[in-house]
Amino acid sequence: MSDLYSDFNYPGSELHSQRAREKAGRTSLSKAEPIVKASDIAYILFNKTDLRLQKAFLVDFGFQIAQETPDALYMRGTGALPYFYVAHKNAKLNGFFGAGYSVNSEAELHRVSEICAQPISAIDGPGGGQRVRLHDPDGFIVDLVWGRELVDELPQRQLPAVNTPSEKVRVNTGIRTKTAPSPVHRLGHYVLSVSNFEESIQWYMRHLGIIPTDVQCLEDGTPALAFNRLDKGATPADHHTVVLVQNAAAGYMHSAYETLDIDSVGQGQQYLKLNGWNHFWGIGRHILGSQVFDYWLDPSGDELEHYADGDVFDAEFETRYHPLDMGSLWAWGDDVPPAMRPRFSLKRMIAAVRAVKTGRIERKTLGMLKKAMELPARPWF
Repeated sequence: MSDLYSDFNYPGSELHSQRAREKAGRTSLSKAEPIVKASDIAYILFNKTDLRLQKAFLVDFGFQIAQETPDALYMRGTGALPYFYVAHKNAKLNGFFGAGYSVNSEAELHRVSEICAQPISAIDGPGGGQRVRLHDPDGFIVDLVWGRELVDELPQRQLPAVNTPSEKVRVNTGIRTKTAPSPVHRLGHYVLSVSNFEESIQWYMRHLGIIPTDVQCLEDGTPALAFNRLDKGATPADHHTVVLVQNAAAGYMHSAYETLDIDSVGQGQQYLKLNGWNHFWGIGRHILGSQVFDYWLDPSGDELEHYADGDVFDAEFETRYHPLDMGSLWAWGDDVPPAMRPRFSLKRMIAAVRAVKTGRIERKTLGMLKKAMELPARPWF
């Protein structure tokens, strides 16, 4: 077993067989040569049938309105991006349909355009800029963007000094949080189910230059889930910006937005509960990425996460491999909600049959995924 696995022990990890532990990492991911290396995540794109209701939720979640039209809602945070969340008016559909990533120069944008044979076009919305629009193997939009005008950052509260058993640095003062939305700073990451993991991870590595930080494997050693960070060289990058998860059908799982600290995460939970929104999971701390998290459902049922205090890694950090299970999602906090586990439905069954028939996934892979997800996440629950 790799020494890297020793950093992955958690209550319930002993349920994996020694064989599964030893096989994790034997089938390592081959690294595709990137066309470009994305420098940041720029925005995420959704369709929403009710922009008024969506705006009310997002404002309570901690977003700021950057621009509002009858057909679109552009939301920003306290950071310098002109916006990072776009909701388009759609009379029939709700849900995610794509994301954008910044590149480092106009020359890189032209390189993507030439190699991928796609045109450069102007970006609608605050800040302008240009984009090359691509589609990943499951049809989701991936924009490569350059030239957006940044905006002034918004003021935020000063982080409090922290008292520890051995050092008391906060003297004659206390910590008080406002009854107000959590101050969201930026879009941090999103998670996608993909219909063919190997095809998708290779596509994202080639077109964005992402680096898998942590990869989780099925019992035969096959990689099935990857937490991927941007390649910023010596500059540390978030543990993950896009997560790809093997499934019978492609789809959005959640997106995550960074706030200041654990108090801001708690502040956000209290304010959203006060205003009657639907809580999903948290507060807790993840294992892979270490973020303090809290999950909410927007009016159409899409998951959004507040997070703080996440891990960062430079480009030299080597990819780690681990067995796949639900218990690896969190170190402490309430048990993972039942809705986060795969559930049987006619729609899922049809998707699985179609995926097998079209060769997107093997029958044995579906069986191993099911087995991994059925392991007790926490044996005492």
